[in-house]
Amino acid sequence: MKKDTWSDLYILAWQRVKELTNKELLCFVSSKSREVRGLIIQEFHCRPVREVFDIAIHLIYQKNAISREAGYLILGQLGATSEPFTSRPFKEESVPYLISGLNFEKATSVKSAIACAIGHLKPLPCSIHNEIIAGLTRYSDEHNESVRISVAFAVSGFSASSPSLKKLLNKLLDDDSHKVREWVKLSIETINTCDNLNP
Repeated sequence: MKKDTWSDLYILAWQRVKELTNKELLCFVSSKSREVRGLIIQEFHCRPVREVFDIAIHLIYQKNAISREAGYLILGQLGATSEPFTSRPFKEESVPYLISGLNFEKATSVKSAIACAIGHLKPLPCSIHNEIIAGLTRYSDEHNESVRISVAFAVSGFSASSPSLKKLLNKLLDDDSHKVREWVKLSIETINTCDNLNP
């Protein structure tokens, strides 16, 4: 299929997805097609209401890893496309589920989604930084590159003053994957900028 044709189909599908109810969207969130799942998750992001938050929580407890991945991806950016852009009405409620996922999730695709969600929900309360950094440090040992890339993205929400974060950053800078190293360099730039703005 030609690129232009695929782009047109994607736009048409996206317009149709906007007309579906939350219940109808849920029928497609575990589709075998990554493109379809992406469209559905993106639409859920645009609906920062209690019903969608509850759907995300429901998904992260499913046996199917694809469903759990979708649940965490929804949590990470629920409300991100709303006005104001930074509105995340369920950010605080999402934190315990992210911590639980860090501690107990086994599937690599879901681990990547959890780390991404943490990166998108930054900044998180200082009281849980050590626990989250410990979980991300465990994830940084994953053989799967996408998990380590997600960790490199997630660390941007923490302060460089944390000894445990410094250790993790150095570990990521020495990663065998150039993609991981590039992502962590971007995160370090973000960390340094935020630390300078909030000395």
